[in-house]
Amino acid sequence: MYGKVIIITSLIVAAVIVSLGVYNYYESTKYGANYQRAIASEGSDVCATPPGYTDEEWRQHLGHHPDRYAQCL
Repeated sequence: MYGKVIIITSLIVAAVIVSLGVYNYYESTKYGANYQRAIASEGSDVCATPPGYTDEEWRQHLGHHPDRYAQCL
């Protein structure tokens, strides 16, 4: 009886740990690198398209942060 409880608890804990790991990996690869690149690329004119972005990509990025780039939209 206790053996089954320990196995089930271990599986649940392992599933939670794996889920958190996958979630953190996904978030860091999807948002982390691009956001940090965008912040680092901002010069004195935040509305200008920085190197590494097309005009369309940069406008899309600005649209996701209307509070930060209100003057550009």
